[in-house]
Amino acid sequence: MSARGTTIASMVVLVVLAAAPFLSPLVHLDVSIVSEVLVTAIAAMSVNLLLGYTGLPAFGNAAYFGLGAYGAALSAKYFHVSFLLAILIGTAAALLGGLLLGPFLLRRRGIYFGLLSIAFGQVFYFIAYRYTDVTGGEDGMNFPRPPLGLPFANVTVNETAFYYVALAAFVLALLAFRAIVASPFGRTLVAIRQNEVRVRYLGLNSDRFIFVALLISATMAGVGGALFALLINFAYPLELDWHQSGYFVLMMILGGAGTVWGPLLGSAIFVIGKDIISTITPLWQIFLGALFVACVLGFPRGIVGTFSAVLRRRAHVADVDDANAAFDPHAPVEVGRGV
Repeated sequence: MSARGTTIASMVVLVVLAAAPFLSPLVHLDVSIVSEVLVTAIAAMSVNLLLGYTGLPAFGNAAYFGLGAYGAALSAKYFHVSFLLAILIGTAAALLGGLLLGPFLLRRRGIYFGLLSIAFGQVFYFIAYRYTDVTGGEDGMNFPRPPLGLPFANVTVNETAFYYVALAAFVLALLAFRAIVASPFGRTLVAIRQNEVRVRYLGLNSDRFIFVALLISATMAGVGGALFALLINFAYPLELDWHQSGYFVLMMILGGAGTVWGPLLGSAIFVIGKDIISTITPLWQIFLGALFVACVLGFPRGIVGTFSAVLRRRAHVADVDDANAAFDPHAPVEVGRGV
C-alpha cells in the first residue's frame, strides 16, 4: 500500500475509534469493552517493540503491566491521587521495574531472555499474592475511580470519559511507536533482530539499544496496566502472571508482529472474542485457542502483516508489468541518429 493509502486507512480507523462510544451499542458492545481493547492494545504494542521488531521473546511483559496496575491502584487507594496522577505513578512504577530488571536481561538472548523475564514476572506476582495487608493478596484490591484531576474542576470519569482518555493515550502511544520504529533507532532494532553480530561489527553497542527498547516497552506496558486497573477499579495478582504475558503475545501474533496496527487488531479480536464467547460457554479459552490456530494457519504473518505482504506483492507485480510494457523488444531500433 502506498504512503497515501496508508494515511487514509489510518485516518479512517481513527475516525471509527473516535465514534466508537456511539457505534458500540449498535453491535451490542459496552463502551468499557472498547476501552479494554485500546488499553490492551497499548500493552500488546509494548510486546511488539521487543518481539516484533527487536526479535526478543518478551514473555514477561505482564510484570510491567502489573506494576503499572498496582502503582495506579495503590496510589489511588492509599494516597487519594487524581486519575491522571495515578496513571503517571503507575507508568513510573513500570519504568522503575524496567530499570531494575534490564541489567539482568541484557546479556541473555533467545529463549533464555524469555525464561528470565517470566521468572522476574513471577517474583512480582508472588509479592502481590503474599503481601495481603497492602495488595489484598489473592482476592485483589478494590478502589474507587478518582476524579480526573483538572486544576479548577472536580471532573468525574464516567465510562465515556474514560474511553476518550484511553483513546488519547492510545493515539499518543501509536504516534510515539511509529516515530520510534521509523527512526534510525528503530531500524537498528530491526538490524539486531536480523543479524546482531553484524551490528556489533559496525561498531554499535547492541546492548544499549536493547536496554532503551526494554525501557520504552516497560513504559508502554505500564501505561496499559495503569489504565486497565482504573478501568475495572480493581488490581489483582494475575495481572502480573505469565499467562497475561501470553495473552499479549497472542494479540500481537494475531494482528501481525512487526506491524504498527497489528496490536490493535489482535487486541480487538481477543478482547471482543473473549467477551462474546465467554457469554456462551465457560470453555471460551478452547474456542479462542482454535481461532488463534486458524488465524496462524491462514495468516502466517498475522492478519495485518499478511495483507500488507499481499499488497506489496501486487504493487511489485504492477511495477514489473509497467516496466515490461515500456520495453518492447520487437520495436524497431533507430541507429545513426546520434552525434
